[in-house]
Amino acid sequence: MLPGLLVTDLDGTLLDRRGRVSERNRAALSAARAAGWHVAIATGRTWAESHRATDCVAEDALFIGAGGASLHWAGSGEVIATETVDARLAVEIAHAIVDTGHRAHLLLDASRAGHDYVFLGTAELDPATRWWLSEHPVTSRDWVAAPEGANEVVADRVLRVGTIGASDEIAPVAHGIEARFGGSLAVRHWSALTAEEAVGSRTHMLEVFSPRADKWSMACAAADRLGVARDRIVALGDGLNDLELIRNAPLGVAMANADARILGIAAARTASHDADGVAVAVEALLDGRLVRGWDGSSAGAVHPRETTA
Repeated sequence: MLPGLLVTDLDGTLLDRRGRVSERNRAALSAARAAGWHVAIATGRTWAESHRATDCVAEDALFIGAGGASLHWAGSGEVIATETVDARLAVEIAHAIVDTGHRAHLLLDASRAGHDYVFLGTAELDPATRWWLSEHPVTSRDWVAAPEGANEVVADRVLRVGTIGASDEIAPVAHGIEARFGGSLAVRHWSALTAEEAVGSRTHMLEVFSPRADKWSMACAAADRLGVARDRIVALGDGLNDLELIRNAPLGVAMANADARILGIAAARTASHDADGVAVAVEALLDGRLVRGWDGSSAGAVHPRETTA
């Protein structure tokens, strides 16, 4: 396969369960770039929330953040493009979340808003959210109630609306939001990253996006910007926000630890995130073994010294 664009997810894919990028994964991505491949990160995190991992790609590489709602230069974080939620709908959804007894989270384009999050309501933030805010260089504002003119304040700035809580509490909230707004927005809920668990957490997050925001659509925008044909995109992922990416990429590769729905649609499989699965796949790509139907999920891992992501 001629060099093209290699797109990798972070959590559950490039990062191990401790949130680190192994040296083998770093070396594989470096070898891919040396062979002429462009490498991009595509994650549910924002660029600021990924600051410990972006050094594994080139400064001029592209970074797809917020589940495909934003595109950045990896080195500087400069925003290239966004897909935002309509301001009126964003505020209406936030109120609907607050009405269920949860705190609504509005993720914003910080380059325009000046801060990363607005939290609406008076409910306590989930412990996973408090941990996340303490771990990453993000800023937030609190609204007890939406101020007059809130639509204008967040116009063209809302990347995502959602909340976080116990899975049995979030599921009915998600179903209610989807029933009410699902026709005009993309709604999903799934396991959240916590201080204790990187994959399979019982804490879940509800996420509501523009229907045009997904990793595959933004990967296409990245390929177009780089002058790479879309039929030369290779993608690696594990979670539900990778579904469109893995389904539509000419060569979509699922991690061994991936959600069953991702495993079911992937063209190939690699080892788990804890067994250097990205490196296993990239090494196979570079020596011509990575093709549709390839299965490296049982490949033995080599664990050189690891570095903090």
